Amino acid sequence: MRRLASFLVIAAVLAAVLAVQAFASTTVSWHVPTSKTVKIHKGGTVKWVWSDGAPHNVHGPGFTSKTTSKKGTTYSHRFGKRGTFKIICQVHPTSMKTIVKVS
Repeated sequence: MRRLASFLVIAAVLAAVLAVQAFASTTVSWHVPTSKTVKIHKGGTVKWVWSDGAPHNVHGPGFTSKTTSKKGTTYSHRFGKRGTFKIICQVHPTSMKTIVKVS
């Protein structure tokens, strides 16, 4: 009986650790130029941070942030589906992009 209880405690702790990792945030510094690939788990969040005073936005499948040039601005998006997603700044579409791989 003690072995079963110990096993259940260990399994619960492991499940909690994995759940926290799945919902962890990945940060992308958003400036000209930017080209970065990030890997996250389904349900994870990517946060973009404006690193300069140039105007930027974040545009991906089904979402678009406001365009602003205020340094330190952030935009976050939670990815609920698995897949590979191309994210761009619509102001700088050829030089600013992020590939988000969701497993």
